[in-house]
Amino acid sequence: MMLLMKNFGEKLDSRPAGREAWLAIQPKLREIAQEENITLDFMDVLLLTPSFADEFITNLVREYPGHVILSRTRENITVQKTLEFLWETWEQKPVMQ
Repeated sequence: MMLLMKNFGEKLDSRPAGREAWLAIQPKLREIAQEENITLDFMDVLLLTPSFADEFITNLVREYPGHVILSRTRENITVQKTLEFLWETWEQKPVMQ
């Protein structure tokens, strides 16, 4: 499954927005098989803050350990630095492309 993060906005910048995105994606996540990979594509995302990422990505990594892929993370420094910051808190590390 491919999730285009820009669909949640160009600026992913608050805990409430991250929580809203997490709740919005729940029906789609229920449709996938537990062994299916989930790729988060950060193309065209201008800003990613730790608060948004903690609410959305941390929950995704926790619920689908070993099946999360973070794509196009090197195209934006805020995306890259935020993911590096949270990396240490994740028990199961997602794949970064």
